[in-house]
Amino acid sequence: MDLTKDPVNLLIRKIATPASIGMFFSTMYYVVDNFYAGMLSSTALAGISLAAPIFFMGQAIAIGIGQGTNALVGHARGSNNHREAEKLAGHALSFSWIISLIAGVLILISAPSLFSLMGAEGEYTLETLKYLSIVLPLLAVSSFGMAANGILNSMGDTKSMRNSLIIAFFANIALDPLFIFGFGWGVTGLAIATVITQLGSAIYLTYKVKQSQLGNCLSPSNLKPYWSHYKALIKQSLPASGNLFLVALGSLVITAAVAQFGEEAVAGHGIALRIEQLVLLPTIGLNIAVLSLISVNFGGQHYQRMDHITVEAIKIGTSLMIIGGILIFSFARPLISFFADNPAVIEVGVSYLRVEAIILPAYVLVFVSAATLQGVKQPMIPMYFNVIRTLILPISFIFVALTLFQTGIYGVWWSIAISSWLIATVQFIHMRNLVMLKI
Repeated sequence: MDLTKDPVNLLIRKIATPASIGMFFSTMYYVVDNFYAGMLSSTALAGISLAAPIFFMGQAIAIGIGQGTNALVGHARGSNNHREAEKLAGHALSFSWIISLIAGVLILISAPSLFSLMGAEGEYTLETLKYLSIVLPLLAVSSFGMAANGILNSMGDTKSMRNSLIIAFFANIALDPLFIFGFGWGVTGLAIATVITQLGSAIYLTYKVKQSQLGNCLSPSNLKPYWSHYKALIKQSLPASGNLFLVALGSLVITAAVAQFGEEAVAGHGIALRIEQLVLLPTIGLNIAVLSLISVNFGGQHYQRMDHITVEAIKIGTSLMIIGGILIFSFARPLISFFADNPAVIEVGVSYLRVEAIILPAYVLVFVSAATLQGVKQPMIPMYFNVIRTLILPISFIFVALTLFQTGIYGVWWSIAISSWLIATVQFIHMRNLVMLKI
């Protein structure tokens, strides 16, 4: 693929489709975890539902490093500086290992305090700690894989990650019941299966990097810590991780509000989130495609082409999310019922999905705008918008809804909807104005 010359629509499809398929299997991976946890007990299901936003904090570090790697290596490639691209790629790999080791331990230490802030208590928090005590200290495995994937994404390769996620999904189907029921490890078995499959993915992606045009990045001289590039990676990756970290914090805010309505509400919300993630997969693929395309074209100063990329991505994403919204609104009850038979759990999940159906197109504006801003080396701007979208507005609106109007759990859902659409609109306008100034 020539990311600076091939037709934009073709490139978006060729990059976004494998990425979306890969993310489908990634999401289904955790759906499988939910399924087996539900077979274990409702307490285990609530435990991993509570663990999800905290674990995502760690994953935010890994994903942010991958996105930062994509942007910096892509910019170097667009500027025809192959040697710099190799060095950046190698330093990104060593950087990912160091940062994630530290971050995983810190998040694990903070987990009990996060439970208190969320108002979560009871037996299911013990299940949460069992899971987190395995996956967070070994976060570096996932982070290394994400950095390798960022290198591949900068060359338009999203198929390798897709393949690794498909293999991990099927491996998880076998490992989960073996560890949970066969060895009797319960939730701990879920965590061990996660680490094993992540290790396999990281090894495979490293092999694909070795075979690529940037394979020399794995030489010892390029892997050796280098502060100048580490600084550039921090500058680019930290805001990207911050964006996702804010999403995780926002999830904690929502989970804290939902926890007020009981363990069944937490479980129902957790199931609905997994279904929502499945529907959002095309937007994640678009995010990866836009970041890859914008960073390379920005490096090559193809500004008119950048505008074309953002417009086409939003058209494609909005169409898909309208269809997705109609489907989850119509089939919310059978979808939730597939994972739970508790009526209280089902009602909460259905109520969330039916409100979420109208929010989906807003996420397209958020993801495409954020990817564009990251691609032009302005990653701080999306983070500022995310602070407002995921924390300030939801906290304010949820407080008003639950305290003043006593709306019940629907007040939480509508608070998310209003916050998402307000900030998505403003962020999109800002991004478009910025790109038009370049032109």
